[in-house]
Amino acid sequence: MGFFQTYTHTFKHGIHPPENKDETNGLPIRQFPFAKELIIPMSQHLGAPAQIIVREGQEVYRGQLIARAASYMSVPIHSPVSGTVTRIGMVPTLAGSMIEGVYLQPFPYSGQEVAEGTPVLLETATPEEILQAIQDCGIVGLGGAAFPTHVKLKVPEGKKCEYLILNGIECEPFLTTDHRVMLEQAEDIYMGIRYLMKATGAQKVIIGIEANKQDAADHLEKVKPDNLPVTIRVVPVKYPQGSEKMLITSVLGREVPSGGLPIDVGIVTVNIATTAEIGRLLPHGRGIQERVITMCSTMSVLKAK
Repeated sequence: MGFFQTYTHTFKHGIHPPENKDETNGLPIRQFPFAKELIIPMSQHLGAPAQIIVREGQEVYRGQLIARAASYMSVPIHSPVSGTVTRIGMVPTLAGSMIEGVYLQPFPYSGQEVAEGTPVLLETATPEEILQAIQDCGIVGLGGAAFPTHVKLKVPEGKKCEYLILNGIECEPFLTTDHRVMLEQAEDIYMGIRYLMKATGAQKVIIGIEANKQDAADHLEKVKPDNLPVTIRVVPVKYPQGSEKMLITSVLGREVPSGGLPIDVGIVTVNIATTAEIGRLLPHGRGIQERVITMCSTMSVLKAK
């Protein structure tokens, strides 16, 4: 237990499914070798599909822009690998529909490095420039909704963001992605917070973490910069604690009105892994080309039944 107390306020009801996190929550993040072929759908978020700007036979490098944003409610796509565009055609999506996509064949022994771009300097960038950079990086919500982050961060005229809430709850069974990000990418998280505060105008930050990730809460508290107004609140374990409206009630006691948005009660919420990507990419002017996911064996599923 760190030198802060568990925050016991929470929303009413909820359920307690088996957590099944023990197989992966103690394993470090690692990069896997590239597959022999990568298929990149142009629709990977809630918004208009990206527009392909490469051609068949073209060689691309890891991190290179291969599709531009089609509209404000869209984000570009960057190549996850250095290789050759072997084909452009229709590909299946996770939703079961077909969408235009790019087939990439990695170069033999292609590395994981990403070239430097034009940094977005926190000291001089305006809120509008930060939002544009987040869109240019191709960042969407990594908590599951895949909503374009620059759109979510845009505070409407007449509204004010009082609190920025970072969602490190990860209440779903098996998933340990955010847990590992908090343990291994704290520096990126705190850099991302600086960009988010400037973009939204928020003066206070709360990181919400479930009690089954006490080690992550302790670590973030230990390395927290002294000049950041960040409070870490550890909340009881139950589902769906990670739903943003439930989280807002848990950590602030505020209720988002039916049909409303968090900004209606002075709040912007951002997933913790999304925050880390902002802190990792913007200082280097890079586009997102990978994300952390949880992988576990079928044996864990069998044990859970």
